[in-house]
Amino acid sequence: MCNGVDDDGDGLIDEGVSVTPSVSIVSNDADNAICSGNSVTFTATPTNGGASPSYQWKVNNANVGTNSPTLSSISLTNGAIVTVVMTSNHLCRTITNVTSNSITMTVTGNVTPSVSIASNDADNAICAGTSVTFTATPTNGGTTPSYQWKVNSTNVGTNSTSFTSTTLTNNDVVSVVM
Repeated sequence: MCNGVDDDGDGLIDEGVSVTPSVSIVSNDADNAICSGNSVTFTATPTNGGASPSYQWKVNNANVGTNSPTLSSISLTNGAIVTVVMTSNHLCRTITNVTSNSITMTVTGNVTPSVSIASNDADNAICAGTSVTFTATPTNGGTTPSYQWKVNSTNVGTNSTSFTSTTLTNNDVVSVVM
């Protein structure tokens, strides 16, 4: 019976009013999009869960985690759907088990960035004082990669996809760090 018992742990004596439990979840990643292997933490917020509700986390409807209001994972895959089933121990509950909202994760595979360079001189043989332009072609550089051009390991140029020089000498080595 609900009368005269603090069955929801709020320090107040409950008066026998029936309550409907619910639970919602959020992740610590605002857009629910992570790179493969990154950690993400989900937190359950119970309503009318009682003094000590229990939790069963699920990923793609398979049980995972422990009886905790949080779940952390580094092994989610693209399209993984995360939910939690809360078992309320509120004495005046209308139902016992409730399932949270679902969160569908977007998980992007890890990539290896690389960059190649080419000059506008087909054979890379120029006369002293000739202008030559080098262009960087990034692979997996992201939306705004940065560039540091080098001649013989000394920084030159600006943060640009190209570098032009008229001062190269015989056997100079041009490179770029992306």
